Amino acid sequence: MEIFYIPFNADARHGWTIPIPRDGEKHFSSRPEALALARKLALEESFTEGENSFLCVEGGDKRWRLFTGDLMPVD
Repeated sequence: MEIFYIPFNADARHGWTIPIPRDGEKHFSSRPEALALARKLALEESFTEGENSFLCVEGGDKRWRLFTGDLMPVD
């Protein structure tokens, strides 16, 4: 299981920096780009490893919410 964290605001120096397990950090110029790659990796992980991976996405209200790779909320 892996969790990909996508912050609401960009890092002042790098844009959106997403820690990618086993690959280090990746930098993106937009939040949608970061979310798209994290979603792709979470879905691949679920398919190839048979384990669920999740996206932890920060909202504008500063709350972090957990989603599955297909963007379904986790309660």
